[in-house]
Amino acid sequence: MPAPSSYYYGDGPYDYVHGLTDRFQDVLHAASSPCRTVAPKSKKLIKDLGFPVEKIDACKNGCMLYWNDDINLDYCKFCEEARYKPTKKCNPNRKKTPYAVLRYMSITPRLQRLYASQVTAEQMTWHANHQMEEGSMCHPSDAEAWRHFDRTHPDFTAEPRNVRLGLCTGGFTPHGQYGRMYSCWPVVLTPYNLPPGMCMSSEYMFLTMVIPGPSNPKRLIDVYLEPLIEELQNLWHVGVLTRDSARDETFTMRAALMWTVNDQPAYGMASGWSSAGVMGCPVCMEDTRAFYLQNDRKACYFDCHRQFLPTDHPYRRNKKAFTKNRVERKVARPRLTGEQICD
Repeated sequence: MPAPSSYYYGDGPYDYVHGLTDRFQDVLHAASSPCRTVAPKSKKLIKDLGFPVEKIDACKNGCMLYWNDDINLDYCKFCEEARYKPTKKCNPNRKKTPYAVLRYMSITPRLQRLYASQVTAEQMTWHANHQMEEGSMCHPSDAEAWRHFDRTHPDFTAEPRNVRLGLCTGGFTPHGQYGRMYSCWPVVLTPYNLPPGMCMSSEYMFLTMVIPGPSNPKRLIDVYLEPLIEELQNLWHVGVLTRDSARDETFTMRAALMWTVNDQPAYGMASGWSSAGVMGCPVCMEDTRAFYLQNDRKACYFDCHRQFLPTDHPYRRNKKAFTKNRVERKVARPRLTGEQICD
């Protein structure tokens, strides 16, 4: 009991607690004093060891990023909200604090680092060398979508070291269910060149940005994705010189975003098509037969599936099991291709 005995004075419990508190304050102050001087130096020392994080100021309402040509603006071009929080008049030279900051981590150096290791460099061409087992799909490279991409872009496919990426995004609350109401959205890229045991491991899921909260970005998510899309376009059209340690040569590495992986709400945000309400089906779109229930105004998709059945299917003529006294004669609209969606 060295601390209580050395700081015990007086006869009352108040004096005892007061003396013990002074002791703890002295210990904490002694421990924190070196940290105040060592921490900045340590942070500066290890800064160049990892990948840089680019901090991009954003509008508090998510209208725009203060980036590229708009980096020097102080007010939003759309809602005219201020970029920075107001500073105290007593300290006008204090560094300005933005309302929202997007933290962006470039994907290019991390893809290049995959070829800096001889082990991962050899595995990056696994998708082109492995033998597909007929009737089974153990990797996205076994799917028809992958082969369709190969036929459409033969110049990209000619170099098996070019990277094929998948993008995943979703929201989560870092403070938990009972903490402060705050939602942020990480965006993760995964290279699908690697075999199944590697591309699905956390080491090869690259966090590229964290979209700030406190609320859901909703339809404005494309504003925050602008730096990533620009970098992906550069990797697709131009590429970047990369050293392949496995072959001991330099090549131009390109990358393609093959697909996105989201839940239904995030799919609606990323695609721009609503995933809720009577037009929440991304296949039927405006041709859906969904309707709102009269009492609680909830969207109902009852009897919307018979149009996908063959024209001679008996369910189409069933007037009792589905909507009463109705025969389904409508044929479902064909699914749009990627080119048709872009047009």
